[in-house]
Amino acid sequence: MEKIQIEPLHNAPKIDFDPEAGILNFEGKSLMEDSESFYLPLVNWIMEYAANDPKKGTVINFRYEYFNTSSSKWLITITKQLKVLYEKDPSTVVNWYWPDDDILEYGEVIRDLVDMPINLIEIESEDEDI
Repeated sequence: MEKIQIEPLHNAPKIDFDPEAGILNFEGKSLMEDSESFYLPLVNWIMEYAANDPKKGTVINFRYEYFNTSSSKWLITITKQLKVLYEKDPSTVVNWYWPDDDILEYGEVIRDLVDMPINLIEIESEDEDI
């Protein structure tokens, strides 16, 4: 499988999928009006990855600053596909980094919907020590 690397835009997250390393990263903001055209190829890639001898202990990192409603629906679709990967390999790790309560709550919703372990990890604000 080919790597996927997408640089972030003002309305789209950075994507870095490395099948050889077994690491899938989502990072930044997702504010696209037409999120289907962005996320559908990623869902298809994940489906193919899960079906074709994925690396044991794959790590998936969601590190969103913000996402809109359209993107949030695709995040559910993505995590449902990740559950297929998790069922094949229970050592799969999903990390959901949250900078604020809204992102935390959505991580909890997704975790409950897909019924698989998702690590909810707080991103410490750089301003807290001031």
